[in-house]
Amino acid sequence: MIFLKFFILGVLTALLYPPFFMLPLGFALFPYFIFLISKVSYQKSSLTFFISGSLFGFGFLITYLSWIHNPFMVYETTKPYAILALLLPIFLSIFFGLVFILYKYFNAQLLRILVTPFIFILIELIISNFIYGFPWVSNSLILSNNIFGFYLIKHFGIITSGYLILLIFLLTNLLFYYPKTKKFYKLVFLTYSPLIFIIVFPIISNLSNNNSLGKEITIEAHQILNPINSINKNNIEDNIINIINNSNSDYIVFAENNFPYLIYKDNLSNLSDLIKKNKKIIIGGTTYKDENYYNSFLLLEKDKVHFFDKKILVPFGEFLPFRKYLNFMEIISGNVDFNKGSIDRIIVTSDNLKILPIICYEIIFDKIFNNINKKEIDILINITNDSWFGTKTGPYQHFYITRIKSLVANKSLLRVSNNGISAIIDNNGKIIKSTKLNQKTNINYKLNINNNKSYLYVHKLFTYYLFLIFILLLIFSKRKVNEN
Repeated sequence: MIFLKFFILGVLTALLYPPFFMLPLGFALFPYFIFLISKVSYQKSSLTFFISGSLFGFGFLITYLSWIHNPFMVYETTKPYAILALLLPIFLSIFFGLVFILYKYFNAQLLRILVTPFIFILIELIISNFIYGFPWVSNSLILSNNIFGFYLIKHFGIITSGYLILLIFLLTNLLFYYPKTKKFYKLVFLTYSPLIFIIVFPIISNLSNNNSLGKEITIEAHQILNPINSINKNNIEDNIINIINNSNSDYIVFAENNFPYLIYKDNLSNLSDLIKKNKKIIIGGTTYKDENYYNSFLLLEKDKVHFFDKKILVPFGEFLPFRKYLNFMEIISGNVDFNKGSIDRIIVTSDNLKILPIICYEIIFDKIFNNINKKEIDILINITNDSWFGTKTGPYQHFYITRIKSLVANKSLLRVSNNGISAIIDNNGKIIKSTKLNQKTNINYKLNINNNKSYLYVHKLFTYYLFLIFILLLIFSKRKVNEN
């Protein structure tokens, strides 16, 4: 019966995340979670902890990733294999189970309360980095629709902000915890010490940022709603050319793979109709060179075509891992792999605008922002096609993940999706303009580019600090066991 309760609790926990954002629920779910963990702890069995964690994780993931079967539903040939979408939640739930075994070493109730945020961020870090990594599951997303959350994510990063919101959910446990000894206050002070920096650090960081405005550009972003498997390619190209001819903006931006034909990098003549004087066109397309295919971000100017080829490809979508051994899965992934790009992630235009180009779900990986200050990036531009995600939770989760990355980078972000949600988001997480899902529409805006620096290096320091606290809790737990 207790295993079923962990599963149901996992399902309900998913409601804290986008697009649901039932934040008050956290103040009930996590105290109850501690109650269940305490009941399991009496058995002191690694297997019991593993099963409890796996079922909690599976309940959470089948709810949170309920969109995962949608890519299978696009084509008739892949619909019969939609059941395979369950493999991802099952696989990821194993990490929940493995990390939950750590609870075995925290026998005291107070320690179980204080270690819980570390358990969840450790799961997040493992899922985000193990093998290829899938950093779609982030605790900071609980905070991705409110001003307090923007403040935390911008200054303290994704990991620390996720840690802090989980600590806040557990305040109820601490308020009613008894007895409140000197050790209680020492441990609570230790684990809640990151809260001390919430007021101090942002003041210092804002003083160090000049917040001065740099360039000003006019942007026109088009959500043209092309079908994924469109046959009328000529109509699509004519539509794009018509949009460009009637635009007065500096930058005209389309979505991932909106260019309807294969682009040969050695012969760019098929792009000539798109290039207009004093206009810069950004569009995604499939490019080809030396028998290799690439998912590319193209910026077209009168005298030059800039390329960025996608570096973080979707397994089983854009390439088949271990194709030699998994060739039976070609009916799902196709018989041709895209190749990973090799050029640096930056495009510098003729008017010296420095763009960080991001294609589709690359936006979920923090490593793409590592050198953002060194490169002096002006703006993030993310082109995507969320038609693969369906119409329920997937596109909204992808959007909110994108939103927190504008905060992490401390830069304005332009997101253009073929079917939505497209948006301009400023460096404070504010949505300046946005579109609705599955509407053919566009955004026009005159955007001021600021010179703000990202606090990524500080985010990493806070993450290391959290690990130090976790190690200290482990040491304290070990000492307590030895004393007993």
